Amino acid sequence: MTFEKLNTKRIRNIGKIFDSDFTRNRKMPFNDLIRCILNKEGKTTTMEINNYFKKVNKREQRVSKQAFSKQRCKLNPEVFKVLNKEYIESIYSENSYKTYKGYILLAIDGTILEIPNTEELRDQYGCQVSNIEGVRKVARAKASGLYDVENNIMIDAILDKFNTPERTLAKKNIENMDSILGKDKKVLIVFDRGYISTEMLLNLSELSICYLFRVQGNTYNKEKESMITNDDWIDLKVNGSRLVKIQDEKLKKKGAEIKKLSVRIVKITFKTGEIEYLITNVPSEEISTEEMEEVYFKRWGIEIAYDIIKNKLYIENISGGKKIIVEQDFYSQILLFNMIEDLKNDANKELESKRTKILKYDYKVNINILIGTFREYMIKIAIEDRPDERKILYEYMLEEIMENIIPIRPDRSLERKTYKGKNKHKLNGRRNS
Repeated sequence: MTFEKLNTKRIRNIGKIFDSDFTRNRKMPFNDLIRCILNKEGKTTTMEINNYFKKVNKREQRVSKQAFSKQRCKLNPEVFKVLNKEYIESIYSENSYKTYKGYILLAIDGTILEIPNTEELRDQYGCQVSNIEGVRKVARAKASGLYDVENNIMIDAILDKFNTPERTLAKKNIENMDSILGKDKKVLIVFDRGYISTEMLLNLSELSICYLFRVQGNTYNKEKESMITNDDWIDLKVNGSRLVKIQDEKLKKKGAEIKKLSVRIVKITFKTGEIEYLITNVPSEEISTEEMEEVYFKRWGIEIAYDIIKNKLYIENISGGKKIIVEQDFYSQILLFNMIEDLKNDANKELESKRTKILKYDYKVNINILIGTFREYMIKIAIEDRPDERKILYEYMLEEIMENIIPIRPDRSLERKTYKGKNKHKLNGRRNS
């Protein structure tokens, strides 16, 4: 359905920078350009072009790197946002998606992205400044995602300047989510430390969204001390410095009127012995004290999603030094990620239905094989006009994916590793094969 839309006037108009773009019949028309960008594998631009034209059986019509780059400058990155939004809407228009106790369970988090260290991108997105004397500034961007941990779908993703506060981006994610999922669905958003603020709590209460925050150790101490049990409803006062820090005038006015927010504070002890506090507005009869820890740790799903996006889809392997190219690569790979995760969900459901014997572990499809197989079949399916043949190709792809499975080993944990050093991906150091 997504690839069929590329031939429509509506999507073509969204994808134009100027009305005159994509009007002439060139070797790299609009739909080929979109498919080629989605098909990118982190190789040199010339290799990406050559490989794409081989896949669509138009090798003799392949264009030069310069012609391809010229066409990309005509393409509005907004087209990938729209295609992704409509893809997600189609998933949640059915009732087959998973929920947790009736809630669509979402996690929100930000991440820093490496981008080519060009002067234009340093000006557009900002820099990560080293404390070491003599080390030059490097261009960086900040991304923020809102992720469905039960269905493995990135509901919304935003790319912005490096120094944009995570709360600001989270607010935009939530606004976008509201327009994608609609107001008729129960939503519970899990936030990590650093996101909670009185303004954020007021904003979520205005939107009637349920939340779960992990609280930093040195915040809301009076409220913590007033707890009688490990799971209490407490009045969180909205006054003094808390009121002054609220920037949204509408929310500040509301805070001054209500003077307090009723929140549920849950004290939990992790397996490591750490004591943490969670703040939520979910009634205890819906999610118990014991279940709160499980719900919080489900947010780890967004960390896994970022790992796939960065280290398997190579979203940081940007194919140009202009802002428009960065946005095209980012938003196209988010769409690709959702397609892959949607396919993974289908494959795992099929795998579960075909399981006939009791094994030591449950099994799931191998994500690395899935991504490689999907890339192999994606363009074939996209250019196939006959619905029956397209369905056969999809079934072949699913079969190959399900032939490669790996066990799910419970209670495994990995230490988080921070990447240090120069960019992993360089414009002049891309793969040729």
